[in-house]
Amino acid sequence: MLDGITKDVGAPPNHPGVASRSETSDNPLAACFVDYKGVAKAASTLNVDRARAVAAALTGGWTEAKERDEYEAPDDTVAVVRAVFKKRGWTVVMDYRGSSLSRTLSLSAFEDSCVTKVQAAEDTASSN
Repeated sequence: MLDGITKDVGAPPNHPGVASRSETSDNPLAACFVDYKGVAKAASTLNVDRARAVAAALTGGWTEAKERDEYEAPDDTVAVVRAVFKKRGWTVVMDYRGSSLSRTLSLSAFEDSCVTKVQAAEDTASSN
């Protein structure tokens, strides 16, 4: 799902290490997550407009859970965009960070019930 949305708006492909991270992680929460991370040095490849296009794509069918945060850099360009979306028991957290050196777009999707179960199991284990 995340790769499809990012591909549709022209964002760079998922960083190879991110795609396999949940498969190799010892963290029990990793099984609940699907991650995307696009990194680019050129503004033509990844920029705030592409990040906003991803957010717009997610708002088609997803509910924006809170007001989107945008922070400007000292040169009045948008340096950070953060948004949270929800749909049918899933949450997607979007984070875009831009600088003169590189730009990063990260999406983390997780199943809410999976996170709740893992956290409950960890709470039970730590109280024993």
